[in-house]
Amino acid sequence: MTDEDHKKCKGIKKNIIKKAITHEDYKNCLFTGKEQRRKMIIIQSEKHDIYTEEVNKIALSAEDDKRVIMEDGINTKAYGHFSLRHPNNGWVF
Repeated sequence: MTDEDHKKCKGIKKNIIKKAITHEDYKNCLFTGKEQRRKMIIIQSEKHDIYTEEVNKIALSAEDDKRVIMEDGINTKAYGHFSLRHPNNGWVF
């Protein structure tokens, strides 16, 4: 295995991931819960008119709409996991 970082950000351009996002950014996002935004310049077209646009997108976020973050802040369980069910048939989050 190489010493190179393996960074992923869905919807963020590769050059922004490579140049503007560090391993520290991932750790800060995970442990503080603050989202991180990055500006990108993209090329758009609408009805055959091409233009550039600067967008400010969320690059890193600690929020997850498919998993429940446990009390330790690191481990997660899927929504609907049997251990999250309350004895009175209610869900505990």
